[in-house]
Amino acid sequence: MASFSFFQRGVDGTLHPRMRFFLALVSLVVLSTTAALAQQREDIVLTGGCALRFMEHGKGAVSHDVYWFNFVDASVIRLQQLKQEHPGDILTWLIYKPAYARRSEEMGLDLLGQLQQKAHAVGARLVWFSTKEDLIAYLNRGLDREKVKIADFDYIGHSNKACFLFDYSNYIDTMSIAWLHVKDLKQIHDDIFTRDAACKSWGCHCGEMYSKWWKSRFDVPMIGAVGKTDFAHGGLPQLSDSNCKWVE
Repeated sequence: MASFSFFQRGVDGTLHPRMRFFLALVSLVVLSTTAALAQQREDIVLTGGCALRFMEHGKGAVSHDVYWFNFVDASVIRLQQLKQEHPGDILTWLIYKPAYARRSEEMGLDLLGQLQQKAHAVGARLVWFSTKEDLIAYLNRGLDREKVKIADFDYIGHSNKACFLFDYSNYIDTMSIAWLHVKDLKQIHDDIFTRDAACKSWGCHCGEMYSKWWKSRFDVPMIGAVGKTDFAHGGLPQLSDSNCKWVE
């Protein structure tokens, strides 16, 4: 009886149909695996710094950051949401370190250690930054942006219509020494986001200007507030009054 091999070629030299099917299936698996690796996603929460009480004490109702963890608590809530919504994504927490280091000295507490514990508890990679150059470098090449695109980006901190303000009333009263201006966006590569990326600034006034520059630079929308946001009630911030609104 003649034997039959799975790898046997026909009289015309072509592979057996079963072999062709097998090779096609292997190719499909390889391509699918490669595509999955290439499409890995990162979710980022960027957290600005708090003020010093020395700078803000005595300002009454307009005093900033009476509770130093306002931005932190909101960030942890957002990180928890992202972990639940996108369990397969890389979860990264970017924090402006100098402001919390100075507030830590003022309070006589290890606030940086507390932040590390919170990041560990929520399962986020903690990445400190001290300058806008540090931040830009991470966004551009902190991970291989050919393989890992940013799928979600949230900014939680002080801001005005033209800047993310990482430092406010922390080194100089009512002033900032560290920010990411809309004109700095050109230093960030324009291909770091997924096409369906969800971006939001939870700070004040970003919907009045920052969101437009963001969309123009990255071709992905960023939700921002027209008017002020309020972190004083805990949790994720709320719009300050009925005259404020969220826009893209």
